[in-house]
Amino acid sequence: MSAKQLVPLSGVVAVVLTIAAFVVGGETPEAGDPLNEVVSYYSEHDTDLQIASALLALGGFFFLVFSTTIVGVLRRGQAEGGGASALGFAGGIVFTVGVTIFAGLGFAAADVVGDVDPAVVQALNALGADMFFTVAVGTGAFLVGAGIATLKTGALPRWLGWAAVVIGVIALTPAGFFGFIALGIWTLIASVILWRREEPGPPAPP
Repeated sequence: MSAKQLVPLSGVVAVVLTIAAFVVGGETPEAGDPLNEVVSYYSEHDTDLQIASALLALGGFFFLVFSTTIVGVLRRGQAEGGGASALGFAGGIVFTVGVTIFAGLGFAAADVVGDVDPAVVQALNALGADMFFTVAVGTGAFLVGAGIATLKTGALPRWLGWAAVVIGVIALTPAGFFGFIALGIWTLIASVILWRREEPGPPAPP
Protein backbone atom coordinates (compact mmCIF):
# COMPACT_ATOMS: atom_id res chain seq x y z
CA MET A 1 0.00 0.00 0.00
CA SER A 2 1.44 3.34 -1.08
CA ALA A 3 1.70 6.50 1.02
CA LYS A 4 -0.89 8.16 -1.22
CA GLN A 5 -3.40 5.45 -0.34
CA LEU A 6 -2.83 6.09 3.36
CA VAL A 7 -3.34 9.87 3.20
CA PRO A 8 -7.15 9.65 3.65
CA LEU A 9 -6.53 7.96 7.01
CA SER A 10 -5.08 11.25 8.25
CA GLY A 11 -8.57 11.95 9.57
CA VAL A 12 -8.44 8.84 11.75
CA VAL A 13 -4.99 9.85 13.00
CA ALA A 14 -6.25 13.35 13.82
CA VAL A 15 -9.15 12.01 15.89
CA VAL A 16 -6.96 9.49 17.73
CA LEU A 17 -4.37 12.16 18.60
CA THR A 18 -7.07 14.56 19.80
CA ILE A 19 -8.63 11.92 22.04
CA ALA A 20 -5.19 11.02 23.38
CA ALA A 21 -4.57 14.70 24.15
CA PHE A 22 -7.73 14.95 26.24
CA VAL A 23 -6.97 11.69 28.04
CA VAL A 24 -3.40 12.72 28.89
CA GLY A 25 -4.28 16.30 29.83
CA GLY A 26 -7.36 15.49 31.85
CA GLU A 27 -10.01 18.05 32.75
CA THR A 28 -8.43 21.47 33.14
CA PRO A 29 -9.86 24.05 35.56
CA GLU A 30 -12.82 26.20 34.55
CA ALA A 31 -12.27 29.84 33.63
CA GLY A 32 -13.74 31.07 36.90
CA ASP A 33 -12.02 28.65 39.28
CA PRO A 34 -10.03 30.13 42.20
CA LEU A 35 -6.45 31.19 41.56
CA ASN A 36 -4.90 28.69 43.96
CA GLU A 37 -6.74 25.76 42.37
CA VAL A 38 -5.65 26.76 38.87
CA VAL A 39 -2.00 27.19 39.81
CA SER A 40 -1.99 23.96 41.82
CA TYR A 41 -3.43 22.01 38.89
CA TYR A 42 -0.88 23.28 36.39
CA SER A 43 1.96 22.76 38.85
CA GLU A 44 1.00 19.14 39.48
CA HIS A 45 0.28 18.25 35.84
CA ASP A 46 2.74 20.44 33.94
CA THR A 47 4.45 17.59 32.05
CA ASP A 48 1.18 15.86 31.18
CA LEU A 49 -0.32 19.11 29.93
CA GLN A 50 2.68 19.88 27.73
CA ILE A 51 2.50 16.40 26.20
CA ALA A 52 -1.25 16.80 25.71
CA SER A 53 -0.71 20.15 23.99
CA ALA A 54 1.84 18.61 21.63
CA LEU A 55 -0.56 15.77 20.79
CA LEU A 56 -3.39 18.24 20.16
CA ALA A 57 -1.23 20.38 17.87
CA LEU A 58 -0.15 17.28 15.93
CA GLY A 59 -3.79 16.25 15.67
CA GLY A 60 -4.50 19.68 14.17
CA PHE A 61 -1.84 19.08 11.54
CA PHE A 62 -3.32 15.74 10.50
CA PHE A 63 -6.81 17.26 10.39
CA LEU A 64 -5.49 19.88 7.99
CA VAL A 65 -4.10 17.10 5.80
CA PHE A 66 -7.47 15.33 5.96
CA SER A 67 -9.46 18.46 5.13
CA THR A 68 -7.18 19.16 2.17
CA THR A 69 -7.71 15.59 0.94
CA ILE A 70 -11.47 15.53 1.23
CA VAL A 71 -11.89 19.01 -0.26
CA GLY A 72 -9.70 17.96 -3.18
CA VAL A 73 -12.04 15.04 -3.87
CA LEU A 74 -15.09 17.29 -3.66
CA ARG A 75 -13.59 20.06 -5.78
CA ARG A 76 -12.85 17.68 -8.63
CA GLY A 77 -16.56 16.90 -8.78
CA GLN A 78 -17.75 20.52 -8.70
CA ALA A 79 -18.29 22.88 -11.58
CA GLU A 80 -16.04 25.88 -12.05
CA GLY A 81 -15.97 28.05 -8.94
CA GLY A 82 -16.56 25.39 -6.32
CA GLY A 83 -17.72 27.81 -3.65
CA ALA A 84 -18.89 25.09 -1.25
CA SER A 85 -15.63 23.16 -1.37
CA ALA A 86 -13.71 26.43 -0.97
CA LEU A 87 -15.74 27.15 2.18
CA GLY A 88 -14.87 23.67 3.44
CA PHE A 89 -11.17 24.23 2.82
CA ALA A 90 -11.23 27.62 4.57
CA GLY A 91 -13.08 26.02 7.48
CA GLY A 92 -10.44 23.32 7.79
CA ILE A 93 -7.76 26.00 8.04
CA VAL A 94 -9.68 28.04 10.62
CA PHE A 95 -10.40 24.91 12.68
CA THR A 96 -6.72 23.97 12.70
CA VAL A 97 -5.77 27.49 13.79
CA GLY A 98 -8.27 27.24 16.65
CA VAL A 99 -6.97 23.86 17.77
CA THR A 100 -3.36 25.03 17.75
CA ILE A 101 -4.35 28.14 19.74
CA PHE A 102 -5.82 25.89 22.43
CA ALA A 103 -2.68 23.74 22.33
CA GLY A 104 -0.43 26.78 22.61
CA LEU A 105 -2.31 28.26 25.56
CA GLY A 106 -2.24 24.98 27.46
CA PHE A 107 1.45 24.45 26.77
CA ALA A 108 2.33 28.01 27.78
CA ALA A 109 0.42 27.81 31.07
CA ALA A 110 2.08 24.50 31.98
CA ASP A 111 5.50 25.76 30.94
CA VAL A 112 5.56 29.03 32.88
CA VAL A 113 3.75 27.97 36.06
CA GLY A 114 6.03 28.71 38.99
CA ASP A 115 8.11 31.18 36.96
CA VAL A 116 5.60 34.00 36.51
CA ASP A 117 2.92 35.72 38.54
CA PRO A 118 0.10 33.22 39.28
CA ALA A 119 -2.37 35.62 37.68
CA VAL A 120 -0.67 35.00 34.33
CA VAL A 121 -1.36 31.26 34.60
CA GLN A 122 -4.96 31.97 35.57
CA ALA A 123 -5.35 34.25 32.54
CA LEU A 124 -3.92 31.63 30.18
CA ASN A 125 -6.24 29.02 31.69
CA ALA A 126 -9.26 31.30 31.26
CA LEU A 127 -8.38 31.88 27.61
CA GLY A 128 -7.91 28.16 27.08
CA ALA A 129 -11.29 27.44 28.65
CA ASP A 130 -13.39 30.06 26.87
CA MET A 131 -11.72 31.01 23.58
CA PHE A 132 -13.69 28.53 21.51
CA PHE A 133 -15.09 30.75 18.75
CA THR A 134 -12.30 29.96 16.29
CA VAL A 135 -12.87 26.22 16.61
CA ALA A 136 -16.65 26.67 16.37
CA VAL A 137 -16.46 28.80 13.22
CA GLY A 138 -13.92 26.44 11.65
CA THR A 139 -16.06 23.39 12.46
CA GLY A 140 -19.18 25.00 11.03
CA ALA A 141 -17.53 26.26 7.86
CA PHE A 142 -15.71 23.00 7.17
CA LEU A 143 -18.75 20.79 7.63
CA VAL A 144 -21.30 23.02 5.91
CA GLY A 145 -18.96 23.53 2.96
CA ALA A 146 -18.06 19.85 2.70
CA GLY A 147 -21.68 18.83 3.18
CA ILE A 148 -23.06 21.09 0.45
CA ALA A 149 -20.28 20.06 -1.92
CA THR A 150 -21.08 16.41 -1.22
CA LEU A 151 -24.76 16.94 -1.98
CA LYS A 152 -23.90 18.74 -5.22
CA THR A 153 -21.32 16.28 -6.50
CA GLY A 154 -22.23 12.91 -5.02
CA ALA A 155 -18.52 12.36 -4.44
CA LEU A 156 -19.39 10.96 -1.01
CA PRO A 157 -22.62 9.32 0.23
CA ARG A 158 -25.48 11.81 0.37
CA TRP A 159 -26.33 10.89 3.95
CA LEU A 160 -22.80 11.92 4.91
CA GLY A 161 -23.37 15.26 3.22
CA TRP A 162 -26.64 15.88 5.08
CA ALA A 163 -25.00 14.86 8.35
CA ALA A 164 -22.18 17.33 7.72
CA VAL A 165 -24.59 20.22 7.13
CA VAL A 166 -26.61 19.44 10.28
CA ILE A 167 -23.51 19.05 12.47
CA GLY A 168 -21.99 22.20 10.98
CA VAL A 169 -25.06 24.23 11.92
CA ILE A 170 -25.07 22.75 15.44
CA ALA A 171 -21.42 23.74 15.82
CA LEU A 172 -22.42 27.40 15.44
CA THR A 173 -25.04 27.24 18.20
CA PRO A 174 -24.70 27.14 22.01
CA ALA A 175 -24.63 23.34 21.60
CA GLY A 176 -21.35 23.70 19.71
CA PHE A 177 -19.49 21.27 21.98
CA PHE A 178 -21.67 18.44 20.70
CA GLY A 179 -20.91 19.60 17.18
CA PHE A 180 -17.21 19.25 17.95
CA ILE A 181 -17.76 15.69 19.19
CA ALA A 182 -19.86 14.86 16.14
CA LEU A 183 -17.14 16.29 13.89
CA GLY A 184 -14.79 13.62 15.23
CA ILE A 185 -17.27 10.85 14.40
CA TRP A 186 -17.94 12.32 10.96
CA THR A 187 -14.22 12.60 10.28
CA LEU A 188 -13.64 8.95 11.19
CA ILE A 189 -16.40 7.78 8.84
CA ALA A 190 -15.39 10.04 5.94
CA SER A 191 -11.74 9.13 6.38
CA VAL A 192 -12.42 5.40 6.16
CA ILE A 193 -14.71 5.86 3.13
CA LEU A 194 -12.02 7.83 1.30
CA TRP A 195 -9.37 5.29 2.25
CA ARG A 196 -11.44 2.38 0.94
CA ARG A 197 -11.77 4.21 -2.37
CA GLU A 198 -8.00 4.53 -2.55
CA GLU A 199 -7.45 0.80 -1.96
CA PRO A 200 -6.07 -0.90 -5.05
CA GLY A 201 -8.57 -3.11 -6.82
CA PRO A 202 -7.90 -6.65 -8.00
CA PRO A 203 -5.42 -6.95 -10.86
CA ALA A 204 -6.92 -6.90 -14.32
CA PRO A 205 -7.09 -10.29 -16.03
CA PRO A 206 -4.45 -10.84 -18.74
